[in-house]
Amino acid sequence: MSPTKQNVRKVPTRSRRRYVGLTIFIVFLAAIGGGLWYWNSNKKTIIKSKIENAITKKSKGFYQIKYDSLELDEVAGYLSISNMHLRYDSNMYAIAQNMGKAPPVILDIFIPKLSVAGVQTPRALIEDEIVGRTLIIKDPVIDISYTYSGNDAKKNVPTREVYKQILGNLDLIQIDTVLITGAKIKTSSHKTKKSLFQLQDVDITLVNVKVDSAAGVDPSRYLFAKELTASCAGIGWASANKLYNYRTGTIAMSSVTRELTVKSFTIHPNLAEDAFVNSLPTQDDRFDFTLGNIRLSRIDVAKLLEEEVVAETMVVSPATFKIYRDLAIPRDKVNRVGKYPHQVIDEIPIPFRVDKLILSNGFVEYKERNQITRQSGKVQFYNIYATLTNFTNDKKVIASNNLMTAEVSSKFLNKTALKTTWQFYLLHPKGRFNVKGSLGPITAGDLNPLTEPMGPAKIKEGRINGLEFNMEGNDYAADGTVELLYEGLKVSMLEKDKGATETDKKFLMSLLANIVIKNDNPKKNEEVRVAQAHFDRDTNRSIFHLVWKTIFQGIRETVGIKK
Repeated sequence: MSPTKQNVRKVPTRSRRRYVGLTIFIVFLAAIGGGLWYWNSNKKTIIKSKIENAITKKSKGFYQIKYDSLELDEVAGYLSISNMHLRYDSNMYAIAQNMGKAPPVILDIFIPKLSVAGVQTPRALIEDEIVGRTLIIKDPVIDISYTYSGNDAKKNVPTREVYKQILGNLDLIQIDTVLITGAKIKTSSHKTKKSLFQLQDVDITLVNVKVDSAAGVDPSRYLFAKELTASCAGIGWASANKLYNYRTGTIAMSSVTRELTVKSFTIHPNLAEDAFVNSLPTQDDRFDFTLGNIRLSRIDVAKLLEEEVVAETMVVSPATFKIYRDLAIPRDKVNRVGKYPHQVIDEIPIPFRVDKLILSNGFVEYKERNQITRQSGKVQFYNIYATLTNFTNDKKVIASNNLMTAEVSSKFLNKTALKTTWQFYLLHPKGRFNVKGSLGPITAGDLNPLTEPMGPAKIKEGRINGLEFNMEGNDYAADGTVELLYEGLKVSMLEKDKGATETDKKFLMSLLANIVIKNDNPKKNEEVRVAQAHFDRDTNRSIFHLVWKTIFQGIRETVGIKK
C-alpha cells in the first residue's frame, strides 16, 4: 500500500456515493464481456472491431472505447489489453441533455493494463458463456461525473437490470478471481467541474464472480461475488470553513470476516488556540480529536454496499478528545434547542444501526480560559471506558426501542473514579434525557487547578468524600437530586489586580464565605443534606452546560451559598 495522500476535499452526499461502487464493477465486468469477444474470431483486427462495436452498441453510442495494443493466446485462454480508455461522447451527451434523457452519471475510465487468464475457449465459442480463472486490472483511473439528471439520479440501479446490462447477448460470465489493484477513483460535478471525492490506492478482490440471472438476485453474493475484500489508503479533506483537516488511516473491509476497519480518524485544527479564537467573530469550541483502531464487527455487507451501516459492535481504542474555549470572546445568539447529541444523530444522512459501541483507553480534556483572570483551567478525564447501546438513527428500530444508553467510567483529574449513566430518548419531541453519576473521594485542594482560574476561588482545606447526582432533563430544564459529602471545607476568594500577573486574596469576601459556608456534610449528629436542584437551560448552550449547572446548583445549596 502506498503512503496516504491528501486527495479529498469533500465527502459526497448519499445520492452521489450510491453510484461509485456499482459503476466500477459494471464497467469492469462489461470490459470482460467486450474484451473476450476475441473467442468468436481469429484475428486481432476483428477483435478490436468487436470490442469497440460492443461498447458503442451497448451504450447506444454514448461511450467509445480505445486501446493501444492487444495480446492473445487462444490455446492458453489468455488476453491482455494495454491502455484501454472508455470515455463518453460529448456530442451524444448534448443530444441526450436536449432530449431530457441525460444520464445521472458520466464515466471516464482509463486502464493501463487489463489481463484475463484461464478462459475456457470452447464455452466462449459455443455456449455464449465466458468462464475464466483470473481477471487482473492494474492502476485504473475512474472519473465519475455527476450530472444530477435523470429519474434515477437518487435511486439504486435494480440488480436485474445490472446483470442484463453486463451480459448483453451472453448467458454467463464467471471468473474465479478478479483483482483490482492501485485504483484511483475521482468524483466531480459535471456542471461546475468541482472535485467532490477522491480515493487513492484502492485494492479490491472478488472471489467466485458469477453474472447470470440467478446470481443477480442471490443474497449470498456481493457485487456478483461470493467473497469481497477491499482496502484503500487514508482519506483526507478540509472542512468547509478551512479551520479543520479531517483524515482517516487505511480503510479495509471483508465480506468473509464481516469486518470494517479504519486505522485512525483525526480532526485536526489548522490554527493554534489564540489564532483560532481570533479568527472567529463569536465564541466557539476548538476541537482536536484522534480516534484509533476503529473496528466494526458482524457488519451487514449487503447494506453497506447500499450505504447503510449495520453492525453488531463498534470498538474504538484509543481515543483522545481535546476541546478549548475562550470566554472573553462574545457568544453568538444561536438557539441550540434540538441540538443535543441524541437529537443531531438523526441528521446524519447515512442510515446506521450499531447494537453496541465500545470506547476504551479514552482521554477527554476541556480547557477554558476565564474572561476575568485570563487563566485557563482544565477538566480532564483519564482512562475512559464507555459503552453505548442502541446507537442508531433507524426510525424502524427506534419505534420498537427508543432508549439509547451510555455507561461511562473514568478517572477524574487522574485522581478519583467518576461514573455516569446517560439515558437518551431518541426522537423524543422535547429531547428528554436522564443522567446519574457518582464521584469518589478526593482532596478538595486537588480541585484548585479548576477553581482558581474558573472561580476564581482557592480551596484551602477540606476533603470531598463523595458526590452523587441523579436528574432528568429536556430541551429547557433539568431537575434532580445532588448529594455532596465533604468535611473541613475552607475557601479563599481571589481577584486579579490591574497590571498583576497573579491572583490575590479578597480577604473580606474569603472571611464572609467561610462564615457562611457549611464546612461539613453531614454535620456531627445530623443527617446528610441532599439538595433538590433545578436549573433552567440557557438555550444558547449545550446539554453538558445544563447538567453541570444543575449539579453546581445542588452543590451551592449543600455548601450554603445561596447566590
